[in-house]
Amino acid sequence: MKKNTFLYIIIVLLMVMTSIDGQSKSYYNSVRNTFGGLYPHPGMRMQGRYKDIVEDRLVEENATIATALGIDTMLIYSPAYRYQLRLANLNNKQGKTVSVKNPMTGGKTKINSTQWGLMFNFDEMGEYCAVVLSCDNSAPFDDITDHRTMQVSIIKKTAGDVTELAQTTIDKGVSLEDDLNTISVDVDERSVKVAIGKDELITVLEADIQRPTGPVQVGYLVGPGASVSIERAVLTIENGDQVDTSTAWTIQALDEYFAQSDDPVEGYWKYLDRDMQDQWLRMGGRYTLAVVRSGDGYDLIYIDGAQVKKSLWKPCMLKGHIRKTIFSGNYDLMWIDATMEPISEDTYATIENGIILSLYFPVYKSQVRFAKVIDTES
Repeated sequence: MKKNTFLYIIIVLLMVMTSIDGQSKSYYNSVRNTFGGLYPHPGMRMQGRYKDIVEDRLVEENATIATALGIDTMLIYSPAYRYQLRLANLNNKQGKTVSVKNPMTGGKTKINSTQWGLMFNFDEMGEYCAVVLSCDNSAPFDDITDHRTMQVSIIKKTAGDVTELAQTTIDKGVSLEDDLNTISVDVDERSVKVAIGKDELITVLEADIQRPTGPVQVGYLVGPGASVSIERAVLTIENGDQVDTSTAWTIQALDEYFAQSDDPVEGYWKYLDRDMQDQWLRMGGRYTLAVVRSGDGYDLIYIDGAQVKKSLWKPCMLKGHIRKTIFSGNYDLMWIDATMEPISEDTYATIENGIILSLYFPVYKSQVRFAKVIDTES
């Protein structure tokens, strides 16, 4: 076995051991897969920015006054995830000055301390949070009293405004110049925990952050004048079996569609009752669903009623699918639970008399029933 192959296997094994739990799944971006979704266009250039793969690193230089983002194309539906970047800022040498250009005016500005970092919770509106690093000296012209430190901040960008949520200063366990550091964020529905280190991760910051509803993305941040060099990126998702819950439906479109439909199955269905073994499976809410014909059966569309992971669910997200079988009134069932993990093992559904929809989960000795809303009001 070649030496570099052996080292790569060791790295993968070490990163797997950082998984959130036994059911997590990790996705790697490195030179081994040409940095996957982080690098869609080889040699990409954009207004003073240049992105390329140099040896075993992804490098992005930013010669403009505006902060640049590198966004992973993968969508994250899980309520909890971990994202790690092993990266360096090549323009972070002590005493180095970088000139950046304002693309609007053509004017140039000199920057002594450049910023770089990790971006997370990037939502469909383009708003995001980030961990931002920068280094500075207390007395750069005094060799006796000078002390170099790293500032670590958690920021949130909303509607063009940047808010600092937490900040700290460190001087040990990290490279204070242009060597590699690892940044790690553990994100859940309501908070983020930040760890950083050159050789060993140390938790340095925590903040309360509401995770956006729907899918989010992650990536890296390149401040004005920075040159970010990435060795690898690792995304670890709490539930490996995620599904895309987005649909093209709106409440208005559903109302108009049902008003014209002559399919007795289609329409709104409200929670009726349940028979569940709570130690194995618990109800995520008293749901109202819209049932819409789709492909080989019907999509179950979430309307309201979520109680578990309520912040993740919004109207018209996909909640499941029932597929027709050779038996009238019987369907195979795929159900998306409150954490957006699909359940399809030995599951099935029935429709009785056109008014009772029953979902069965035999492995968990549980069932849930819904009643048809005859007047089509939700």
